[in-house]
Amino acid sequence: MLKRVALMAVMSAFVVGSTGCIGSMALSGKVRQFNMDASPDPWPRAGIFMLLYVLPVYPFAGSADLLVINSIEFWTGTNPLSNKKALVTVAQLGDEHREMDADGNIVVSSLRADGSIDVAITAKDGTQSFVNVVNTGEQLVARDAAGNEQARVSLDQY
Repeated sequence: MLKRVALMAVMSAFVVGSTGCIGSMALSGKVRQFNMDASPDPWPRAGIFMLLYVLPVYPFAGSADLLVINSIEFWTGTNPLSNKKALVTVAQLGDEHREMDADGNIVVSSLRADGSIDVAITAKDGTQSFVNVVNTGEQLVARDAAGNEQARVSLDQY
């Protein structure tokens, strides 16, 4: 379990650091639009904002945007929530992006033909981890090298 948490932490740091842009923040925008549409008056909207922040809908939406959704938008050129094409597609099929953190861990990511992203992590001690992330249109699915599902996040609830 600790290895999985460490892998996710390294992968998250890599994803945030490798994109170089904030993205369209589509999920945060949907939460904001829900709040703005709730009432024409500012006082109820302020109350809803505080409630959504305390619950913590706004922090979760922002984190999901920064760590997952905007990274997919960066690598594929399309935001999975809004289906809007990015102005510029930075990652090309087969391109590899390599990062090394201060501890000597190496993360290599690449875009596959099916639109999924492979992320391979080699720790300083030589141990290796791998995850493939794919957007099914309704969910983000993370799989290991053998194709076994490791995590699934539904996009419908956002």
